[in-house]
Amino acid sequence: MSKPPSNDQQKLRAGRLSVGVAALLLTIGALRFATDTLYEFNPDYWRAVDGTPLRYLIRAPSDGTWLGDLNAQFFKLLSIPAGLGLVWLAHRFGSGTLEHKAHSFRDPVIRAVWIGSFLAGFTLIELDKQLSLFGMGSVMVTGESAWLNHLAHLASAGVAWVLTGALRFEPLTQAEIDLQRELDALEPQPPHG
Repeated sequence: MSKPPSNDQQKLRAGRLSVGVAALLLTIGALRFATDTLYEFNPDYWRAVDGTPLRYLIRAPSDGTWLGDLNAQFFKLLSIPAGLGLVWLAHRFGSGTLEHKAHSFRDPVIRAVWIGSFLAGFTLIELDKQLSLFGMGSVMVTGESAWLNHLAHLASAGVAWVLTGALRFEPLTQAEIDLQRELDALEPQPPHG
């Protein structure tokens, strides 16, 4: 019979899983941004991977399949979580204690401002695709619908809220835990009396 994981092991697992999830979201967002940009310069670039599974991971017109429609329209569900993954990682590896970082990032106002900022930015991009308001040259691909884009970004904001509430500011190594214990031991103790 194996013994249950220690509190240290649970913290390490939560910390590593959170960093992994945030890094994965950031990677997905960066790659999608790169292919979105590439599409703006060369709308036919995706043809090099047509007929392969990669076609469903890059910005490309829908091929009429369920995966093609999902790629063209609903990849946006990861847009704000990807952005918040970047913000979370910057908080996680920035200065300050993990406790302070967790407290500030969990503040509903702070999270709402970050999510609202990304939502506003993505809304402006979608409006430019729809109405060419800002001269960004953004275009919709076959399979995209303007109103569904806005709805997908709203849902993305909800996903980001839940996800960032689940990410944990925990140590990544046992050395971090041991250092924190040493620092805690140096704190002045209240007099016993």
